[in-house]
Amino acid sequence: MADQPTALLPIMFRPGVNREQTQYASETVGTNSPGFTIVGSWYKSQLVRFRQGFPEKIGGWYPLSLNTYLGVCRSLFNWFSLTGISLIGVGTNLKFYINEAGSFYDITPIRGTQTLTNPFTAIAGQSTITVNATAHGAVTGDFVTFSGATGLGGNITAAVLNQQYQVTVLSVNVYTFTATATANASDASGSPGGGTVTATYQINTGPAIEVPLYGWGSGTWGSGVWGTSSSTTV
Repeated sequence: MADQPTALLPIMFRPGVNREQTQYASETVGTNSPGFTIVGSWYKSQLVRFRQGFPEKIGGWYPLSLNTYLGVCRSLFNWFSLTGISLIGVGTNLKFYINEAGSFYDITPIRGTQTLTNPFTAIAGQSTITVNATAHGAVTGDFVTFSGATGLGGNITAAVLNQQYQVTVLSVNVYTFTATATANASDASGSPGGGTVTATYQINTGPAIEVPLYGWGSGTWGSGVWGTSSSTTV
C-alpha cells in the first residue's frame, strides 16, 4: 500500500519578537488545534512592525533635515518653546546643537579663554599651524576660535587665523591646527607671530566610539585604599 501524502498544515506565528528564549525554542510553542495549526514565535526582525497579528514592513521615513552636524550623535531631547516652536537638542561627541526647522545651531558651551602673544608658527608649503599656549587644557579633537590675530605676512592672513579650528594636541603647552590656506615663505619668516590673540576654547570633546566597563578605579574614583577615608570626592 502506497504511503499516504503528508497533510499540509497552516503555520501561524504569534505577533511580536520574542528574545527571551533561544531561536530553536521559538520554532514551535504548541498547537492551538491539534493537527491543524502549529503556533511559533518570531525571534528576530528588522524594519518590521506588526498589524492585526501579522508582520508588515515599515513604510519608510523622511529626513528631518538635509543639513549635517559634526560628530556622532549621543543624545536627543525634544521640547517646545513658550511660543510653540519645536526644538531638538542634539548632543554629539564633538558639539552640542539646537535644531529648529531643520537648521542646526551650534551652542557648544565655552570652557574658557586664553590670551596668547605671538603664538603662531608656520612652515612654508604647509597648512599646519603650530600654536604655543601654556597649559591650554585642550585634548585632540577640541575646537578653539581665535580672535584679534594679525596675519603672518603671506597667505596666512588675519582672516585665515581668526576662525574656529579643530586642534591636535602635541603637549600640554602646544597644539596644531590645519589652516584654510597654505603658508608661504613670508609666513615662515614672520613666525612666530599673530600679535595679541584671544583663544576661546569649547568644552572638551569625547570619543566617537564608547569605551565600556569604566567605573571603579577610573580617575579619582576608587583611587584610595579600600576602607580608608579619602581627601577627594566625586
